[in-house]
Amino acid sequence: MKRVALVGYGFLLSTIIGVIAAVFLILEGFTSELVWSSNNRLLESVLVIIGSFILYYLLKRWPDLPKTSQDSMRELKLNKTIDYHDVFFNLLITLVILSFGAGVGPEAALLSAIISLSIWQADKLRYLYFQYDELKKLPLHETLKRLFNPFKFQQKYVGANAPKIPSVIKQKRILYPVFIVNGILAFGLLIRQTDQPSFIIKLGQSNWQLVDIWILPVLMVVGIIFGELCKLFYKVFHMWIRKNNLPLALKVGLGAIVIILISYLAPDLLFSGQHSLNLLISGWSHKSVGFLISMGIIKLLFLDWCLNFNWRGGHIFPITFAAMIEGFAMAQMLPNFDRLFVVAIIATTIMSELISPVVAGIFIMLFFPLKLTPIIILVAILMYLKNKIGFKKKSVTKHG
Repeated sequence: MKRVALVGYGFLLSTIIGVIAAVFLILEGFTSELVWSSNNRLLESVLVIIGSFILYYLLKRWPDLPKTSQDSMRELKLNKTIDYHDVFFNLLITLVILSFGAGVGPEAALLSAIISLSIWQADKLRYLYFQYDELKKLPLHETLKRLFNPFKFQQKYVGANAPKIPSVIKQKRILYPVFIVNGILAFGLLIRQTDQPSFIIKLGQSNWQLVDIWILPVLMVVGIIFGELCKLFYKVFHMWIRKNNLPLALKVGLGAIVIILISYLAPDLLFSGQHSLNLLISGWSHKSVGFLISMGIIKLLFLDWCLNFNWRGGHIFPITFAAMIEGFAMAQMLPNFDRLFVVAIIATTIMSELISPVVAGIFIMLFFPLKLTPIIILVAILMYLKNKIGFKKKSVTKHG
């Protein structure tokens, strides 16, 4: 009976986590539409200014938010647990940032929230496991009150108290992935039922030929140079920010000013870019090389500006969008080659350079036809080896 109770409780909690993630994205779409649907640039500018005041107030109250997944993982490694009591404030601040047009993605705060809530789920399950006999003696309403109290009646992980029975350990290893899948299913079902737009857009078909493979290293070199220049700029810009130590109010205000400028000059670059990829095969398909290169660079600059001026969020979607733009620009310059073949190589290389080859490989594959999967994997592997060799050289130089 105890095992049944734990499994059922785990399924319920993982469903709640999936629903929270879906509701966050649904709210983000609704509030963004509310702010930007008037087609009145002056009104939208006023709303962004109001949004900056709201953000400033929230950041004054919770200066360590919003958290990213890296922040949560760092906290978990350091403390063996996570303080999940601020998870909804984390999502609230991110909701404000995303709704008012910042050029960042939802994935950082969303992954951070999922990590925190997963620790919460584990603590709740651990409480049920260790207190099961006591809970059985309580009236049903009192038992339910304890199990469904969101911030009380948890049990933190303590290595000395962890079950050592092999069968229990085996069950945990099986059940946790099952709970994760259940949460993903709950998330996907709610997203589908509410007709949310998909961020995955297939960019078309490819007819690349093996004879074209010779251009792969050339395109990778171009992508690497572009990525290295971006990293150099980011490094200099970050040093300038740290050196000047600007007050919070000024940083938030400067972020708002650039959002307003982008809304006038290049409104398609607002937000993360996750729903703008269709532009590359529709409205921007006949744009000039210069236009596309400029849009990709501006998107990356806009992202870094937002991240450094406290309009923080995820960087995967914006970098994906910018890398794709640069890929289509290069494809325009090489009309004799398969367009998506060129785009896939450039986009995977730039993303590998700016994020990681693993993320780039997995993410880029979602948007391209199956025929290009081997090329994307090959580029990701080559970039992984390049980074590994580069890291070893730096270590030798440092200790030599």
